[in-house]
Amino acid sequence: MFTKIGTITIGVSDQDKALDFYVHKLGFEKVDDQPMSETERWLEIALPGTQTHIMLGLRGQSGGNATGMTGFVLHTDNIEETCATLKARGVTLTQELTTQPWGKWAQFADLDNNEFGIWAPAW
Repeated sequence: MFTKIGTITIGVSDQDKALDFYVHKLGFEKVDDQPMSETERWLEIALPGTQTHIMLGLRGQSGGNATGMTGFVLHTDNIEETCATLKARGVTLTQELTTQPWGKWAQFADLDNNEFGIWAPAW
């Protein structure tokens, strides 16, 4: 049967600007960059050492049309440090760090208002 979630897609308005944001502000690495058509390319990024990739597809094409909360949650061992680093790199938190019974939580948005959760254990 299935062995992993290989690739998920996020819609972006400009693949070059999105690539720069995800690599330089969030710490992702470019995994693949291949032409798909005259206007779009298959542009995959991933966190170092992970199996799941994100394809930065053009909104209205392979990236779909959705905006807002993606439902994707990025885990971290040190959420305070992660939030501070993101802010120092110019990333705006759309929900400041809070502690909930189920863990510590914050949210941020990319350049196209795709929102991601940031989670860490409450301990």
